[in-house]
Amino acid sequence: MGSYEHRSKTSKPFIYFWESLKTSNKRGRERARYVLKPVNEYCRRAKKILEIGCGPGEVLANLPKKYAIYGLDIERDYIDFCRKRIPQGKFFVSSMHNFKLDEKFDVIFSADDAVNFLKDFAQWKSTFKAVEEHLNSHGLFIFDVFTPKMLRDTLRALKHHFFLGQTFSVREYPVGWYFDRAIIKGNTLTWDCRIFEKLQNGLYQLNEYKFKERIYPVARMKSALSEHFDILEENLREEGRVILFVCRKK
Repeated sequence: MGSYEHRSKTSKPFIYFWESLKTSNKRGRERARYVLKPVNEYCRRAKKILEIGCGPGEVLANLPKKYAIYGLDIERDYIDFCRKRIPQGKFFVSSMHNFKLDEKFDVIFSADDAVNFLKDFAQWKSTFKAVEEHLNSHGLFIFDVFTPKMLRDTLRALKHHFFLGQTFSVREYPVGWYFDRAIIKGNTLTWDCRIFEKLQNGLYQLNEYKFKERIYPVARMKSALSEHFDILEENLREEGRVILFVCRKK
C-alpha cells in the first residue's frame, strides 16, 4: 500500500476505518490467486515470500500456510495491523524503493498497484534494483500497476460525471459516510478521500486523505525491468487499465 497525506491534524490513520470500509475478502483472495499462479508455474519450490507495499495484509492473509510470510510497508500503522493479523509473519517498516533486509526470498510481489504510489520513476528503478538484490537465484518478482489507459478512462468518467453534476462518489458504511473523487494532473492520479465518521453524540467528524499514484508508459516500465529481470509474462487486466508483470531475476 502507498503512503498517503493526512489532510487535517484531526484525521485518524486510514487503517482505523479499514475494517468498516471493506465489503468482503474477495479482493484479497483474488490477488492471492494471481500471485500463486505464476509461483506454482515457475517457482514451485518457493518457501519464502515477501510482499512490498503490503498495506493491511489482505493478500498475505490469503496465502497458504506452507510459505514463510514477510511484509513491508512505509506506513507503520499498516505494519502494526499486519503483526496482529498475521502473527506468524515477519513485518518491516520501510519504503519499497530503498529497503535493506538481512534476508533473501524466493518470491517478492506487490499487489493493488502499490508501486504506483512511489514519488517518481527514479524510485521505480530503485525498487526494481532493491527487489533484485533480495531475490534468490532465479527468484520471481510479481507486481501489478496502472497503465496510462487508467488515466484516459478516469478522465473520460470524470467528464461524464461533471456533466451530470456528480463530483464525488458517496457511500454509506457502518462508520459513517465515505466520499471520494479522482483528480488527474499530468501523469498523477490523486484519490481525494473524505470520511465523515459518525460519533456517539450524533455529530460527524471529518477525516481527509489524499492518495497519489504516478502512472508511466508500459514501454518505460519494461525497459527499466529488463536491467534486472527477464520478463516472463505481461498480462493486461481490467480492460487494459492494469498490467501484471511476472519477472525472473537474471
